[in-house]
Amino acid sequence: MSICCADIPRLPGLESITFRAGLTGGQRIVRWPYVAENDSIQAWVSGGELVFITGINHCRTEQNLCLLVQEAVNSNVAGMVILTGPEFIQYIPNSVLELANQHQLPVLEQPYSLKMVLVTEVISNAIVQDNLLGKSVKLFLTKLINGFDQAPELIHLRAGDLGISDTNPFATFAVRISHLDQSTDDSNHQLLHLHHELEQHLGSILKRRDIDWPVLTYEKDLLAIWPVTEDTTELYDELEQVLNLLQKQFPLLVLCIGVSERKTGLDKLADATEQARQALQFAVKHQHQRIFFYEQLGIARLYAAIPNRGLLSDFCKQHLGELCFARDASTLEMKSTLNHYFNHFGHQQQTADAMGVHRNTLSYRLNRIEQRLGYSLQDSFLRLNLQNALLIEQILFHHHDIEEQADTLVSPND
Repeated sequence: MSICCADIPRLPGLESITFRAGLTGGQRIVRWPYVAENDSIQAWVSGGELVFITGINHCRTEQNLCLLVQEAVNSNVAGMVILTGPEFIQYIPNSVLELANQHQLPVLEQPYSLKMVLVTEVISNAIVQDNLLGKSVKLFLTKLINGFDQAPELIHLRAGDLGISDTNPFATFAVRISHLDQSTDDSNHQLLHLHHELEQHLGSILKRRDIDWPVLTYEKDLLAIWPVTEDTTELYDELEQVLNLLQKQFPLLVLCIGVSERKTGLDKLADATEQARQALQFAVKHQHQRIFFYEQLGIARLYAAIPNRGLLSDFCKQHLGELCFARDASTLEMKSTLNHYFNHFGHQQQTADAMGVHRNTLSYRLNRIEQRLGYSLQDSFLRLNLQNALLIEQILFHHHDIEEQADTLVSPND
């Protein structure tokens, strides 16, 4: 939906502008045009600008143009447009083009005969119109993912009005920052900034894939609609590429993805979103597998579909006892130990190795867990119930949004 550098020569009246370098970065989103009037641009840009270099007020030598390219890269601008003609900048030096290619920075060439007032007006109008349409589409899709009840026929008509298709099959995937490197400032402001940058970068990836759906937000997750065919075997590889691109851009973050089943029709978008977020919850919990498909949830899908929260919470309290819904550090360690123990089929040495602890330490922890539970982990039937109780508790925290309601599920007398 957004205007990118590759779109500029396609806008009406701007056909004489040509791409000269950095074509691989052509999908960078243009936030706004900016005409550089100073010797340096670094102090005057904040990222996403399409910077125009005229040479009128400053003599632009080859060295200065190379410096501007480097500053543009450092400031994360969308791209540069260099005006050429007989009076000021006669041509773009090869060294400038090579440097731009090296950094995948789009560099376009504009003839002086094309008036800047026309260029900035066309680009600004396109950005404004695109933003208005994008906001309308986002609002429409956001209503759908929040369960806004509409007949499929009305959804189809509204999608047509907005110029989007709701007849092609898709999968929804959800992305979450599951961990932030503690060497960074993890304040709320920093997290919000990172979340915004992640959204922008994911949008540019979709744009490069010719996917016109906007990136959506749902609580702390980013959502993307990914077109699929009947054969979904390539979907994992495609999403792994997406995750690798995001991880390369944000190396200090640990990112996870949850993927829904294949759906057809935007009336299924709310279901797809819930499936993707359920799968994401498991990807966050089991970070050895950072892309999790809803189909992989197995029996967890049955528990998630049970609407009676009280029935599920009673089962958890019966088998987890005082560990149920507790979030203190000691209890969380016990639950983590149990999950590792079950994942390794009760093999203590493998469990200890996976957790990075001595086997004697693991035995001590398991004994403490048995004391708090009041029964032995050697009973296979009780062990199965306990494993399912841990799974149900995890689903309750996500599916029924009880993170802030845990106290209401555990009565004072429990």
